[in-house]
Amino acid sequence: MTPRPTTRKPANLAAPALLLALAWPAAAADPPWQRLEFQAKKLFLTADAAVEFDPAAQLPPDERCEGKPHMPGSAARIRIESTMFGRRSESSLWFDPDSLKAHLRVQEERGSRNRYKRYTFCHGSVEAERATPNQGEVGLPVAEWTHRYPLHHTVPPGLETPLSEPSALLHLVGRLAALPSGAGEEMSWTVPMFSNRRVLAVRIERDPETVTAPSPFSVAGGQTPAQLTLVRFAMTPEVYGPEGSAEDFELLGLEGAIEIVAAKELQAPVSISGRLPPAGRVTVRLRHVKLR
Repeated sequence: MTPRPTTRKPANLAAPALLLALAWPAAAADPPWQRLEFQAKKLFLTADAAVEFDPAAQLPPDERCEGKPHMPGSAARIRIESTMFGRRSESSLWFDPDSLKAHLRVQEERGSRNRYKRYTFCHGSVEAERATPNQGEVGLPVAEWTHRYPLHHTVPPGLETPLSEPSALLHLVGRLAALPSGAGEEMSWTVPMFSNRRVLAVRIERDPETVTAPSPFSVAGGQTPAQLTLVRFAMTPEVYGPEGSAEDFELLGLEGAIEIVAAKELQAPVSISGRLPPAGRVTVRLRHVKLR
């Protein structure tokens, strides 16, 4: 099916019958950026994050989808490095940029919390492996941690839309910001996402009004646009099924409903706002862009 935005607010998309197969505006060209550097500051808190996009990254071997179609050899990859609350996190998501289908996500955290998570997105399920270090293993590579356990998450029946993951939004909002829109036309989409062991229906609403502003960040590898066309998006997660809550949706540590402002010229997010426990509402701002 061809993706079609709607110009009205959708009904409660947590209802299974309403999450039908969608596709998205075709990714005809890769975004002009390859690395984005963000920072958030609030009172005692300073958090940093770097996001990298690779349009064709090789997938690591994975046999968890037993009896299911094999994964592609390569896919787009979003890689995120962040430091926050004495904790370092590194994650990678391999996904299809046209359908937003997630293939594989891995995350490793070190510091105040040490853990490893790997999610393989199969047909009808998400197969997970989690690991934490036993005593004396904190300094060892993840492969040598001995406390490991598998988890099986069933995708709700009737869900035809490919299941995605919140990291893909960092790529998607740039594509949506670049779409033409009529004056005063509201556009909205809904995508099912797997976050914190839950499947959520995330409604994405694009503000019909845009704002022109100068670039507040540095740019490497090309010219800094003198003016940016900023497009605002509201992300509202809704629970799919009887369990979970909107706070299960998480992006860059922000939980629940979030707001992303994207620059049309760079096809990149320039600010991300949401609730960051325990600091409250926080805005993560773009500081530096590396172009291709």
